[in-house]
Amino acid sequence: MTTKARAGMEELVLRVQAALSLATKKEAELVVGTFIDCLEGTLLSHLDEAEFSVKLNGFGKFTVHHKPSIWRKVGYSGEMTRTKPRRTVRFVSLGRLRLFEPTEGSSQVAR
Repeated sequence: MTTKARAGMEELVLRVQAALSLATKKEAELVVGTFIDCLEGTLLSHLDEAEFSVKLNGFGKFTVHHKPSIWRKVGYSGEMTRTKPRRTVRFVSLGRLRLFEPTEGSSQVAR
C-alpha cells in the first residue's frame, strides 16, 4: 500500500473506532477489514451476472460491467485483431460524496 493509501486507511480506522466507541484500534481494523472482505466476496460471487450492483445508500454503488471484445488496429503493422472480453467493477459515488465531484464547466468544488 502506498503511503497516502495507508494514511487514508488509518484515518478510516480511527473514524470507525470513534463512531462505534471501540476500545482499540485493532478492533476497528477488524471491523473495516471484515466489511471490505464481505463486499469483495459479494462482488466476486456475482461476477458472471451482468450489471449486478451493490448499493451503499448515501455512499455509492459498485456495478459489475461486461465489456465485449472489439476489433482493434495494431500499431504500425495495421493488422486487425480482436481484444479479449473484459469484466470491470465500476464505482459511482452518491450522496454527499457526489456533491464534491467536479462538474463540466466549473472549476470549483461544491461546499
